[in-house]
Amino acid sequence: MKMGDNAMFRLPDQGQSLEDVTAVYDEALANMTSEMSGKLAATAFWGTDEVKAIIHEAYARFGGWNALFTFQEPGAARIENDVLDACILLGGGAGSMARGNLTSGGTESNFCALQAMRAWARETRGENLHRPNVIAPHTIHATIHKAAMVLDIELRTVEHSPFDPVDTAAMEALIDDQTIGLLGSAPSWPFGQVDPIAEMGQIALAHNIWLHVDGCVGTYVLPFFRELGEAIPDFDLGVPGVRSLSGDLHKYGFAPKPLSTILWASAAEQRYHFLPITDWPCGLYVSQSLVGSRPFAPIAAAWGLFHGLGHAGYLENARQLRDTRNRILKAANEIEGLTPWPCHGPLVQISGDGLEIKTVIGGMTARGWNLLGVQQPEAIHLTIDIMAEDALNRFIRDLEEVTALVRTGEIDAEGLLSYGGVAAEETAPKWLLSAIEIMTQAPHRHE
Repeated sequence: MKMGDNAMFRLPDQGQSLEDVTAVYDEALANMTSEMSGKLAATAFWGTDEVKAIIHEAYARFGGWNALFTFQEPGAARIENDVLDACILLGGGAGSMARGNLTSGGTESNFCALQAMRAWARETRGENLHRPNVIAPHTIHATIHKAAMVLDIELRTVEHSPFDPVDTAAMEALIDDQTIGLLGSAPSWPFGQVDPIAEMGQIALAHNIWLHVDGCVGTYVLPFFRELGEAIPDFDLGVPGVRSLSGDLHKYGFAPKPLSTILWASAAEQRYHFLPITDWPCGLYVSQSLVGSRPFAPIAAAWGLFHGLGHAGYLENARQLRDTRNRILKAANEIEGLTPWPCHGPLVQISGDGLEIKTVIGGMTARGWNLLGVQQPEAIHLTIDIMAEDALNRFIRDLEEVTALVRTGEIDAEGLLSYGGVAAEETAPKWLLSAIEIMTQAPHRHE
């Protein structure tokens, strides 16, 4: 795929009216995935009408505020502090020991964890550290791969199947004198399962290495699932050996993007996170996370959601998520040719039993459902969100009908959107076309 020859956009000579501008907004929205069609993937985490109302109020009041300067604004600092306190407690933090930082998303949170881990190892290992490595299940999120690439850390992985937990003994066997940490997920994005964090914690303690848990999906929803009686494995800062935990508020915290957290077991870990700059003309520069300027409105929205929903509201959200998930799992179990995988929490994967699951995804796409997939092994990936009853019924009915048609051969891959495909060249984002062109010419892989 080559870069398109579309004319470059130029600023108009004169400003346009608000009506003209909003007309283009409306046109763009009309060609984007609707909330209902993408509820299990692209537009998940939109929440309820109550959630949306709180978010809109936060943006109306704080849309122009820069969270870099909360140190100058007591009102903003109070909101930020409240959000972090609540997150630390939800993340299993032990009273005043645990600490936290707000970030832009899971990518930054996981990067900050690896950066702190490497800084800790450099200080404690000294000249004995030459080529640091970390060990994780192969289901660890792609952002960990990206962070390891940037930080020049070798990432070693152990494979496992959706029906068997990762072999922690195999992970331990990969540890050598250059290993600085273990990584696990709660739950993993590809499989929807919480890794054996308690076992990994004991290994980390035995070898004096860091354990980071990528809880971007689960940190702010799994505690509520557990409260509802779900068997959720231990995964948070309360697990011995866990030194850091990521958690996205813009996922099941239902806050608007971009907003995530990186939580630390104590100040002893957090001190490796900060990157203070003193040698420049304006004096000390230190930011809460890697980025400097960041929007304050999502933080204010999270504060509003914590107060507006409270514990009871988040528990009710989890109940509805669980019920939606269970309806889909029950239906998938009863549909010939589909096999749902075991899961912890609100991510659901469904593979094919004797049929091409990617063709099922294509058939569902043709019916208006925007779905994601897993490729190794192939499966439908569903990010469960609270759904209206009629939309949920329609999804289940479409899944039943499409699977039946695939099973009989009335639907095949011919003419369906390709599995994992992207937009046509004339409508795709230019950065993606550039990336594809560059990777095609000179592939770059992180070993």
